[in-house]
Amino acid sequence: MTNIVEAVVGTIGNILISSGRSVGGIEFDVTVEETGRDTTFITNHPVERGAAISDHAFMMPAELELRVGCSDSVGGYQGYSADVYAALLELQSAREPFEAVTGKRLYENMLVSAVEVTTNQESEHALFARIGLREVIIVDTQTTGGISANAVSPQRTSGTTSKGEQQLKASDISLPSWVAGSTPYL
Repeated sequence: MTNIVEAVVGTIGNILISSGRSVGGIEFDVTVEETGRDTTFITNHPVERGAAISDHAFMMPAELELRVGCSDSVGGYQGYSADVYAALLELQSAREPFEAVTGKRLYENMLVSAVEVTTNQESEHALFARIGLREVIIVDTQTTGGISANAVSPQRTSGTTSKGEQQLKASDISLPSWVAGSTPYL
């Protein structure tokens, strides 16, 4: 009976004291490090003389790297850390965007880009993982009905514009002597 009470109290304590950090709903016993990266890409274009010019910038997808851990002893049963690892791999293979919550921010539309796990004889019943996440930028698109009747034959459907009388005039450009007497290439 005491074990059941301790288990229930421990579970309630974990819920109430939860750090709130999660990756797609998966919570870890400890988060050792969180490294977030928000990068602006600034374009560079060479000019005729001088340095490259920058005329445009855009945000790259957010990236997040986590170092996390969990243990069978905290989870309450042997195999807990393996279950958490399996859930993490399942999240990665699903390739469906999810939320990641860190101590500083909420990341939306994230995917697992990498999972690195280290196990040795001392950590056999624990999970130490480095998890790479990357934002997926999702846009809304829409299709149109295709080519409009106006685009098929614009000469028939577009209006006319009067530009008045146009007169041809001789060119002021004189051709070199070697071109003036030659036969055009066919």
